[in-house]
Amino acid sequence: MPSAAAEDAYRRAREHLATDDLDGATQWLERAAEHAHPAALTELAIVHLHGFGRDADPQRALQLLLRAERAGGTAETPWLLAQIVLGGVLLPCEPTRVDTLLADSARRGHPAALRVAGLCFGCSTDPDLQRAATICLKRACELRDPVGTALFADRLHAGVGIVADPATALGLARELRAMGIPVELPSSSAYVACAEPPSTHTEPPWERLRLLEPVQVPRIVHCQSPQIATFDGLLGDEQCRYVIYTGAPFLERSQVVDPATGRQLANDLRTSQGMSFTPTLEDLGIRLLQHRLSGLCGFELAQCEPLTLLHYGVGEQYRPHRDYFMPSAPQLRQPGGQRHSTVCVYLNEVVRGGQTDFPERGVSVNPQRGRAVTFANLTADGKPDPASLHAGVPVLAGEKWLSTCWIREHRARSF
Repeated sequence: MPSAAAEDAYRRAREHLATDDLDGATQWLERAAEHAHPAALTELAIVHLHGFGRDADPQRALQLLLRAERAGGTAETPWLLAQIVLGGVLLPCEPTRVDTLLADSARRGHPAALRVAGLCFGCSTDPDLQRAATICLKRACELRDPVGTALFADRLHAGVGIVADPATALGLARELRAMGIPVELPSSSAYVACAEPPSTHTEPPWERLRLLEPVQVPRIVHCQSPQIATFDGLLGDEQCRYVIYTGAPFLERSQVVDPATGRQLANDLRTSQGMSFTPTLEDLGIRLLQHRLSGLCGFELAQCEPLTLLHYGVGEQYRPHRDYFMPSAPQLRQPGGQRHSTVCVYLNEVVRGGQTDFPERGVSVNPQRGRAVTFANLTADGKPDPASLHAGVPVLAGEKWLSTCWIREHRARSF
């Protein structure tokens, strides 16, 4: 039990946070942390993990989280530790440790942990784990987690692991769409069939939670130089919707990198909308999907730039371009070095158009939900490969949702 002095310091910190006074809040969090206040230690760790306008200090954040864990922590403590362990930079990436941390956080009622646990249980073909997924997402919905609510609304509409209630699902969808989340409400055919819905009091089998299970999907090589390959079914329907629901509220007019200055700017080269899952927007679910994408090319999550989400309407496109940095680009002075590989994954079914074309090699990849296309940006000797020229051709009917993961030569992340 924290002392009265620690509780008072933490209360004062919360008052400063309520007025967006981060400096004042940090001072009081430091005082409460001196008394091993679990919530203060955890919130102070968040400040050091992300910086918020000052220099981030992930190593200090880790030490604070480990102290919070020893003091009993909060539901958020294992949630943050799971992200750090998965990153494999500050601590070894141990799958069982990630599983245990997420289960602990979800069991204690952390909304984001519940939605990611639901996402992971939902990847299984076991009907019991599909029901567990619905339980987790229902709890996330009850805690007013927007993405968890969107995924639960999908399941409620289809009657997966719960008695179908289309009217309630539609009501939830209307609220979420007003927030910028394009809830899909798919049919039950998008899910593994479940038997009778569980009791609302059934506890998920946390010991069966597996976040980093190997995924075996067919690999088709379309070109050897540069190597271009596709992987069908790399992500499931619900995983694709997870990325869309998480990133859609943050979409803006897409930009391109100026090859001379490295700055982002709007250009008719790229007419889509997009966003980047920067560290403050990225959660464990997004990191898990990037872990899978980078593994396709034999790389680690720590080498990935932040995942991007792109949305193309009718007529929108990304004209022919190359992903590697020009020699003058300031990004080459960063520790990660050059962009070695690119992984794109299609997140929906496009009615017509929207292919990814490689004009130098006569390769065209059709968009299909869950399909990933990988290609190398560099030659075997590490030089930029002009033949990696590619384009997102115009969408002719419907829309296209796409995520892109750029993978650097070296470690590009601090945690």
